[in-house]
Amino acid sequence: MELVALLLALAGLAAGVVGGLGLAGRLPRNSVAGVRTRSTMRSDAAFRVANRAAGWPTVAGGGVALAGAVAAVLLPSEEDVTTAVTVALAGMLALTVLGGVMGVRAVKALRDR
Repeated sequence: MELVALLLALAGLAAGVVGGLGLAGRLPRNSVAGVRTRSTMRSDAAFRVANRAAGWPTVAGGGVALAGAVAAVLLPSEEDVTTAVTVALAGMLALTVLGGVMGVRAVKALRDR
């Protein structure tokens, strides 16, 4: 289970870094990380707006994954670890998807002005 905890921690750190860079407006437009939809990839400005809007939920998703990784190491039974990892992954996924939706909506609002 240590491998699962390590992978979950790495995913959480990655999400936290991407979210933090997005919040700071320092995540460059790329094909790997951040909110990457047709509307957000149209320009550097659109990508920056989307990832600023998605920043906090993405950082929170990373935090949930990190908490799950810590729980996976500390919990005594395999069943408890499985539950913690499942909840952490679901929470991370839900928060990062929420961030993506918020990012796309921010770009749409910017275009609609």
